[in-house]
Amino acid sequence: MKIPPPTFSTTPYGDVDTAKLGSLIEEYNTEDLLLQVERLEFFMRRFRPIKGIRDDFLRLHRMTHTVVNGAPLCEPHKEDLWELAGALVEELQSAARTCNEIAAVIQPLADLAPHLED
Repeated sequence: MKIPPPTFSTTPYGDVDTAKLGSLIEEYNTEDLLLQVERLEFFMRRFRPIKGIRDDFLRLHRMTHTVVNGAPLCEPHKEDLWELAGALVEELQSAARTCNEIAAVIQPLADLAPHLED
């Protein structure tokens, strides 16, 4: 009986698909992961608890509550409602694109999952 060679390799961090590991060794630049850390730094600043995107959302809610529900004015008029909403939409769409780009850098590592035959 001839036993086929394994399709996985054992590493210090678990078994991985041998063929995909071979490709990564030749093509993957691990420094790209460090660059993603730098890209995440912007989000860390914007998602901080004070003076971050949360505060912008709360300001947008107060403005919307006044305009849509007729609540008393409780937010000084620094910008139009649609301007703040548009800026948040643009920022969130940009964040989504960036997150997708970061995920694409990480995906080849997730693809290392071995396909073990039963």
